[in-house]
Amino acid sequence: MFEYRGLLDRPSRDASGWDELFRGFDSLFREFNRDLPLTSFGYVPSELVEEDGNYVLRLEAPGLTEKDVHVDLNDGVLTVTAARKLEVPEGYQPLRRERNATRFSRSYVLGDAIDPEKTAAEMKDGVLTVSVAKAENRKRKNIAVKTS
Repeated sequence: MFEYRGLLDRPSRDASGWDELFRGFDSLFREFNRDLPLTSFGYVPSELVEEDGNYVLRLEAPGLTEKDVHVDLNDGVLTVTAARKLEVPEGYQPLRRERNATRFSRSYVLGDAIDPEKTAAEMKDGVLTVSVAKAENRKRKNIAVKTS
């Protein structure tokens, strides 16, 4: 009778060569992941919060300097782009390489209720912090609802 097994279930014995096949896949994925940094796909951990009348963006950018990062605020959209080239001396042969050149771009829609003149950016300990002030005349107001 036929016994159901899921695609990733490994058989208990190597009667049909499955163990060798799975070892091959495991080896392939280990090799694929070995030289692949997270930022190669543009993923950069960040958070955007409201603090003391400002929008504050904190973005993890380890290994980048202020020269590598460009911050732009245009029509209510905050865009952070960065590029780092990895300088490699001639004849360099690493035993393992996890550091690669990095390039990313992230955009955050803040809307019209901001004051571009009161924007500041700081890089410290591998974290980029961008503070954008909310416009004074466009701050949020809660309106109480009355029953009639």
